[in-house]
Amino acid sequence: MKKVYVIMPDNTPYSLCAKSFAKGFKHAGFFVEKSYSSELDNEKVLNFKPDYLMCFNFSELNEGFLEKVKKAVPDCIFIFDFLTHLNKKDNAKSIANLENFDAKKIVITADKSNVRILPNAKYIPSGINYRRYKTAFEGYSNGIVLMSNPDNINVLKIITDLISEFGKISFYANEFDYLNSLENELWSEISDPTIKEDFRASYKGDAAAEKQRAQIFSTSFITVVPITQTPEGVDFRVFEGAASSSFVICEENSEVKRLFDVGREIETYKNTSELNDKIRFYLKHPSFARTIADNARSAAVNNHSIKDRIRRILDIIKKKYEV
Repeated sequence: MKKVYVIMPDNTPYSLCAKSFAKGFKHAGFFVEKSYSSELDNEKVLNFKPDYLMCFNFSELNEGFLEKVKKAVPDCIFIFDFLTHLNKKDNAKSIANLENFDAKKIVITADKSNVRILPNAKYIPSGINYRRYKTAFEGYSNGIVLMSNPDNINVLKIITDLISEFGKISFYANEFDYLNSLENELWSEISDPTIKEDFRASYKGDAAAEKQRAQIFSTSFITVVPITQTPEGVDFRVFEGAASSSFVICEENSEVKRLFDVGREIETYKNTSELNDKIRFYLKHPSFARTIADNARSAAVNNHSIKDRIRRILDIIKKKYEV
């Protein structure tokens, strides 16, 4: 039985994406071990002697840890998966380290823009372990919902615009990022003090577990996925929402339009004005939103499963290394 060690990012939703991989490899017949990057026990990995080691950032490489794995397990195949957009200038040293890492490796990415800067990278859209997200629809307990980092000024602008237009909403985020957002420079441009009061009231805490997130998505009338760190890909939260039978509106890009049937499985927007217009329309036509949400679940099951993404990864490995 082949062995896979998955080093998971610490922050959601990327940690949940990595968990999906661990589950997917297990279902594919692999023996799997995993840990968060911050809790990584080097000796445990070395003693495990993995056939495959999967990483989602450069930190392990930069610390020289992967060189130790290569020395201990010369035939180990390293899988580098980059889930978000990389800045070529900011990540120049890390990209060079990756290129110079002389080992059996493949590089994949969930954002097509990375193919232009990562050596020999293959673009494979994200997938979802949809079994972990399905919850029974029991009616709406939330209206407009976001699971996004409000410390990002672009996301904060969307949240405050939605509050201004529709009143209180619900958003979930890491508490540290939420507290930082209260000091954002954007607030100096907002003269209405009730916006910040409603912003505070709209914060519902963090949502880090798959079951919790699925429950929130499936009971929300509208899930908004604003500007993301995957400008030429599909944000993992879109797949989470789809797997949870949620009605998702996300920022439009070419990959969203390619992977989803817009208007049937998902909705998109190009700017805040269009987002507000579409929200108003679906608030008036809730049955349309529910139909799209049901279609989204079918799309996640049939077209966007983690099983399919793992199969594509293994096909790349087989073609490159004949294993």
